[in-house]
Amino acid sequence: MMFRLKAVGTAMILGQVALACPAWAGDVASDAATDMSDIIVTGRLPPNDAFAATKTLTPLAETPQSISVISSEQINTLGLQNLDQALRFVAGVTPEQRGASADVYDLFTLRGFAAPVFLDGLYYVYQTDGTGYAAAQADISRIDRVEVIKGPSSALYGRSGPGGLVVQNSKLPLDRDLYGAISGTYGSYDLYRADADLGGRFSDTALWRIYGSVNGGHDQQQYGTRARQTISAATTLGAGTATTLTLLANYSHDPRNGNYGVFPAVGTLFSNPAAGGKGISTNFYNGEPNDFFKRDQLSATALFKHDFGANWSFKASGRYQYVKSRLGIVYISGAAIDPTVAPSTVYSRGSYSTDESNNDWVYDTQLAGKFTTGPFEHDVLIGADRQVLHFDENAAFGTATSIDAYNPVYGTMPTPQTPDEVPGGFPSRTVTHQRQQGVSVQDQISWQGLRLTLSGRQDWARQDVNGTGAQNDQKFTYRVGALYKTALGIAPYVTYSTSFQPQAATLTDGSLAKPSLGRQIEGGVKYQVPGTDILLTGAYFDIEQTNVLTYDPVSFLAYQSGKVRSRGVEIEAKAPLPHGFSVDVAFSRQGVRILEDQDPQNVGHGPPTVGRGGTSAVLNWAPVAGPLKGLTLGGAVRHVDQVYAYGDNNSPSYTLVDALMRFDLGSFKDRFKGMTVAVNATNLFDKRYLTGCYVNYNWCWYGNRRTVQGTVSYKF
Repeated sequence: MMFRLKAVGTAMILGQVALACPAWAGDVASDAATDMSDIIVTGRLPPNDAFAATKTLTPLAETPQSISVISSEQINTLGLQNLDQALRFVAGVTPEQRGASADVYDLFTLRGFAAPVFLDGLYYVYQTDGTGYAAAQADISRIDRVEVIKGPSSALYGRSGPGGLVVQNSKLPLDRDLYGAISGTYGSYDLYRADADLGGRFSDTALWRIYGSVNGGHDQQQYGTRARQTISAATTLGAGTATTLTLLANYSHDPRNGNYGVFPAVGTLFSNPAAGGKGISTNFYNGEPNDFFKRDQLSATALFKHDFGANWSFKASGRYQYVKSRLGIVYISGAAIDPTVAPSTVYSRGSYSTDESNNDWVYDTQLAGKFTTGPFEHDVLIGADRQVLHFDENAAFGTATSIDAYNPVYGTMPTPQTPDEVPGGFPSRTVTHQRQQGVSVQDQISWQGLRLTLSGRQDWARQDVNGTGAQNDQKFTYRVGALYKTALGIAPYVTYSTSFQPQAATLTDGSLAKPSLGRQIEGGVKYQVPGTDILLTGAYFDIEQTNVLTYDPVSFLAYQSGKVRSRGVEIEAKAPLPHGFSVDVAFSRQGVRILEDQDPQNVGHGPPTVGRGGTSAVLNWAPVAGPLKGLTLGGAVRHVDQVYAYGDNNSPSYTLVDALMRFDLGSFKDRFKGMTVAVNATNLFDKRYLTGCYVNYNWCWYGNRRTVQGTVSYKF
């Protein structure tokens, strides 16, 4: 059954919240205390501790694995609008693979590979599953913290890519009597956001929180419009006691989610002689004005914890998720018509329509304890989880009229509203059922400065497509890591880990794809400056993935004969400095190569839309005293190295500059306490650039041009 919450309903709810108790949601979360009691009640973590890498509270400086953390405070300060944008500042990530053309999903790679996304420790059905367009996307207003785990993590999570995974954490009730939040944002391309948040206590042991957002705007491409209404409600029972239960529900409605468009490679990456070498405009849309993408998401989550005492505890969590999507588009499908015979500015197009849904149940249980054996301290975790995923897709590809990218004329054909309306198409239905369950054991052993992490897991996966017969797979994965922390705060480490990732695809011979397998060796060093929050990390990694899927660019049929290797180095530094300065720096350099492929021309080259690395630096200044107290000035420089585009072709590297200014009006006058005004600008110099290309499909994507947004917020 489809539940629809109209935009006006959500707006009224948010308005009532705002009138009752306005404040700035992200700043409310950042005000929470970070002692252990608040961690248990609210899920808040200290800035230099991480949970996702080991599923235990472990300092980043003592975890033998590379981890990046993005806080809600960073998201708010930089004015980020989605997960893809937040990952701009993480080493090893190729962000925004489809640039300004696809807000439908957060599309990125981690160390050269697609990375699964988890939410609140539970698998989040994501676009990398290859199951179509009914994939989830959490609005940034819901997110309290993001942890990026580098390298294979199947030993704890089961389903993991070899490059790692991303774990998002929802905003949960805070252990405070009453708090509230409201903010309004307006910016370039008619960007708008209205975010509201309100929470408090029902009683001494019962907490509540409700928050949501109404947001949208126009796309950089002509005719594109985005709109979303989302609302979440959470309650924690038993707060401050040995047994707690948190219930969280969310509903998101996307009546319009932008244009899922592309740009032809001839005219962007390559010069088009028929246009005199002139490039295609960044606001060109390759489809029709009535193209659409619609999506609804509904989820309910339960998080349970019981503390037995004597350092033993039990956790259980589960989520039901439903996603429904409809898409109808016309798109560039090939090179300029007869480009070698008669150069042209006219490009052929195709059409596509799909109607999809998925129903998913995911569960996770953990028993954790600590004990000693002689001089060794053990932090033990025993876990079991299960994922039950059901996908239903009805789709069709078809023909379409051509278009002149330099002088487009629209309205030459209608957008197909359903698969049955696709011209020349043959609708086909695909029903996929996936089940995966696993049991895992982990022991973190400490002896003086040594930290040894041993993790192992057995997985059983089952997949059935259209009732043609189930395929069963099983795999044991593991991780062995060692770190030695010196008295100076320097901690060298080394780790070896493996991955196992089921793939939803039918191969050319009619069989189902086998799970991809990966392995990684990583070595590095971490340095926590004693007595400070300054953390410096560096890592070298060597990854290999087998059973890789490749697709024929004409028939779209899948082959499973690929092997990919990724090697590289990463450096990150997060440093609060004297006199109100802070700096975050990330650097990565990686070489990703296809070792085996169905098409011999691909061997020795990099996978399309995977980058070779980049550098980012964020510098903020917020004086702690004097007449400028309350002011924050900052900026960022983002450099993305060349991105593989197919064969010997690469998208050019690019460098962008961002800027920000925030002012706490309460520092000026007490009566304005809690009020903040902010201005954020990205791509300040309005650079025109490509984020990636699939030259074999003749597709490219432009990145976001200059955007400026202003935000007014109030909190208490």
